[in-house]
Amino acid sequence: VGLDTRISLDRVRATLAHEIGTHIVTHYNGSQQPFRELYAGMAGYEPLQEGLAVLAEYLSDELSHTRMRLLAGRVVAVDMMCNGADFIESFHGMVNGYGFSQASAFTICMRVYRGGGYTKDFIYLQGLVKVLDYLAAGKQLEQLYIGKINYEHLDFIEELQWRKVLIAPRLRPRFLTDPRTASRLKQLRQGKNIVQIMREAS
Repeated sequence: VGLDTRISLDRVRATLAHEIGTHIVTHYNGSQQPFRELYAGMAGYEPLQEGLAVLAEYLSDELSHTRMRLLAGRVVAVDMMCNGADFIESFHGMVNGYGFSQASAFTICMRVYRGGGYTKDFIYLQGLVKVLDYLAAGKQLEQLYIGKINYEHLDFIEELQWRKVLIAPRLRPRFLTDPRTASRLKQLRQGKNIVQIMREAS
């Protein structure tokens, strides 16, 4: 990290919830299980991980409108790239079509086009939608912290827990102990959209 780097305190807290409260917690919990895949990552685990990480930002009250717009912009840039647009075309599309500043558009496109093309940013919001559907179906959030798992394996994971092969997650993210988190989770379990809730609160 460069000595001249400046990061807002809000983004520091959000990053802690995202990286530590999700990725490190699930890695540790997975390492306590008898199967290596639960900490190394089961096939196709990334959408659930990143969706859970974005949710962590929201539940810790650090997910801003600007951050949501950035995540959406990255999805749009990935879509443009996958449909044949080059860096310059995507850059102009982000500026002229979606109103991003030139600096933000350049950063988004640089992230998406690096190394010949990086499409992972597509899964952040895709994963978030799936986590929200999971909560709206009445499922328990804590279950998702058992390790680095895929949505398709959730029934299998529940079966292994029932058979006492897997243990419950040993670590829980700190924000789950915050009383305000319970209120946010209640709204999400009622099927409310995060963007809608954020608009109503502002």
